[in-house]
Amino acid sequence: MSADTASESKEPARDKMIPVRVTEDEKKVIEKKARQAGYKSVSAYLRDVGQGSEIREKLPPEIRGQLVGIGNNLNQIARIANSGKHFHSHEAKLSEAISTILSLLA
Repeated sequence: MSADTASESKEPARDKMIPVRVTEDEKKVIEKKARQAGYKSVSAYLRDVGQGSEIREKLPPEIRGQLVGIGNNLNQIARIANSGKHFHSHEAKLSEAISTILSLLA
């Protein structure tokens, strides 16, 4: 790796501060939101929020696994529906998948 490449990948020096006062409850909420979004530092989270980045909460692995399973079931149902085969026996799977999705969104 050349010296130019190494200097291009370095983070910029963050030597400016923006003092912000918050209550204890506000601090806890901000820290919790940063953790839920997968940030290791509140500073990085606040920089992204302040610059208008879309912040999304990271999904816990167990929910991610459930969504993958639901997606697989829906793909199987879509293949069967598009093939013109009899579909009634798969209505229960579809109904279960929809119920699970709705419960995760609640």
